[in-house]
Amino acid sequence: MEIALGLLEEYLPDFYERPTSITWRSMNERWGSCTTVDGTIRISERLINAPEYVLNYIIFHELIHLRVHAHDESFYHLLNRYSDQNRAEAFLEGYELGVQTGSTNQPS
Repeated sequence: MEIALGLLEEYLPDFYERPTSITWRSMNERWGSCTTVDGTIRISERLINAPEYVLNYIIFHELIHLRVHAHDESFYHLLNRYSDQNRAEAFLEGYELGVQTGSTNQPS
């Protein structure tokens, strides 16, 4: 929660929305999720050992969903405020590629 409040202060000072909880969850299809009705955010356990800037990026992404539900132009306008966006996205793409490659190249 401390990370989220810091991100809101730094990048989304115009937001009044606040998460009610942020928890780790087992998720294989997503990096995070947000339920706007109750303000809960869940972060994939796959990110437990990720660099801080990556975890912050995912939390930031989900914080935006507290106000903007769709991945539309207004969502991406806000997401672009995150200074390490490109670096975080590159890490996540590399992680996914590594997982895909690792699962197809394992010895039998």
